[in-house]
Amino acid sequence: MELRNINTFLHIAELHSFSRTARLLGYSQSAVSSQIAQLEAELGTPLFDRVGKTVRLTGAGEIFLGYARTLLSTAEQAQTALQPPQQISGVLRVALADSVCSTFLPELLQQYHARCPQVELVLCTASDHGMLQMLCTNQTDLAYTLDHPILQPNILRAVDVPEPVCFAAPAGHPLAGRKNIPLEELTRQEFLLTERGMSYRDALDQCFAARGLELHPYLELGSAALLCQMVEQGMGLSFLPEYILRPALAAGTLARLDVPECTVTMHRQLYYHRDKWLTPQMKVFIDLVRARVPESPAP
Repeated sequence: MELRNINTFLHIAELHSFSRTARLLGYSQSAVSSQIAQLEAELGTPLFDRVGKTVRLTGAGEIFLGYARTLLSTAEQAQTALQPPQQISGVLRVALADSVCSTFLPELLQQYHARCPQVELVLCTASDHGMLQMLCTNQTDLAYTLDHPILQPNILRAVDVPEPVCFAAPAGHPLAGRKNIPLEELTRQEFLLTERGMSYRDALDQCFAARGLELHPYLELGSAALLCQMVEQGMGLSFLPEYILRPALAAGTLARLDVPECTVTMHRQLYYHRDKWLTPQMKVFIDLVRARVPESPAP
């Protein structure tokens, strides 16, 4: 059964005309008639009623119509699947939060470059507010941040993962292992914190302010990864995303403090502007980030 004959059959079924089909496909009318005759001989039944100048499907033709569409569609899909993949090229601009950079970016970039070696990546760190401005002025294609959920009608979220933020201390600190540490006791500790204006730093300050308290860190620094290292070295306490602390917690060099009065969860989000055309290079980046999202535990 030749695909050419099936294609001709589908055109006649749509146009109700052998002559119009012949003109459209560039065949002679006799060639079209021959193709249909061959198909009918293979199927053992007439597919069209030819009464005067009208052409209509027979009952068998109606049944075969659905199969013919499936056969042709499957053949086209197979042909597409066997074509060599087109190499994605161009530029991808991504704005990122510092904490996302240090934890997720190295492996992500390695995978992305392996998939899209001809794409030029332009990366920059920015504040959460700065990322929104960059998206709205088309200065960046994607924003990858840690913040409260973005609830703006012009912003589309491709990835949204809740991420807890917690207090960390060196493993040998007197507060390590204590239960129900009050916030007031933390105000008497030495802290190293991220800069004001960062999402989880602001959430921490609001938590203390709600109880009439305030933290006075002796060091403020933009790099969450560097803060984690300094806490490991015994330089003080900090408040950082759990994913930053996870390797040190597993190694036993850091301890997570139990502070039930201050429970903060931020959202690691990858988003873009709704009016932005989703380019192939953007799609690959989104797919790679989604592939790293942990599955939700079964209920």
